[in-house]
Amino acid sequence: MLNGMVRRMILAALLAGSLTAAGCYDANEVQAFLQRPRSPVSGLEYRVLPPDVIEITSTRVPEINGFQSVVRPDGKINLPLLGEIYVADKTPKEIETALTEAAKEYYKEVDVAVQVAGYNSRRFYVFGQVSRPGPVRWTGCDTLLDVLAQAQPTPLAWPERIVVIRSARPNQGGYRSQPSLRHRVFGVNEFGQDPNASGPEAKGPPAGGNPGAAVEVPTTRPADAPDDGNSAPAAAGETLAYADAVPHKMTVNLLAMVQHGDMANNILLKPNDIIYVQPNPFAKASLAMERVFMPVRAAADGLSDLRELQYHWKWIEDHFPAGAEGRQTIYTRGSGGGFTPSN
Repeated sequence: MLNGMVRRMILAALLAGSLTAAGCYDANEVQAFLQRPRSPVSGLEYRVLPPDVIEITSTRVPEINGFQSVVRPDGKINLPLLGEIYVADKTPKEIETALTEAAKEYYKEVDVAVQVAGYNSRRFYVFGQVSRPGPVRWTGCDTLLDVLAQAQPTPLAWPERIVVIRSARPNQGGYRSQPSLRHRVFGVNEFGQDPNASGPEAKGPPAGGNPGAAVEVPTTRPADAPDDGNSAPAAAGETLAYADAVPHKMTVNLLAMVQHGDMANNILLKPNDIIYVQPNPFAKASLAMERVFMPVRAAADGLSDLRELQYHWKWIEDHFPAGAEGRQTIYTRGSGGGFTPSN
């Protein structure tokens, strides 16, 4: 009976894997990951966040010339003479402007140059059947093949079905879901809310539309949401590219890249992208069986230990008279898992 159940579990897992492999390619989703225009770098404007390191140069403000600082968790840096300056989520050019304005209180002529000395804040993530999972520091020119070569998929991986997920913006700090947007794009209605109710509306193409089109959608805290002190209300009429306003997922065949040099899907990664190396159908079946039988195996091990203890107790009764002090025997568990009486 147990063997029959195992066979059924394996067949079910293989069937689920074959269904997953069928019909997953979506040309519109792949288009959302492509760089426009084509470029060897991601093309994102870099904004400083903790714990980035910035370096300041100024020939006319000696107090801050050559000063390096790690951006604190509160988004500020503490400079000689100028004091605390908020720099989080600003470009180096915007930081230069802020420092120039602050230095003008002490100097008539000011020149400030800011560069990022340590790119520490932006990361993407690798999960699943790889030898080196976890966050990876984003450099701006990371391709999918670069990352998978470093992460090293294990023999349990399914190289033909590598999943890449690009979340909707904003993708840090959390935000309130916009049911109207998700309903318009994906046809789903989360949290039981009415997609036609008044509120922010996604003005853009439905699923399958042009990924480069713009949609009008709040990118920060909605105006009627509680103020958490970390974000401003959404600007009225603020727009994002359709590819940035909704989450996207694509499936990539790593074997096609490695064996045939097909680099059509060797995309440039962006911060907060998620790469999931899923297990192959046989590994899925094995992992499912392990979850099922793990409690049974633990119970069987406990029963085996109990039987060993009963055996050794019988050995004590046979070798020592009842009530004798000799019964105060110390039992130790050996490296093989058994109990051994020792005097």
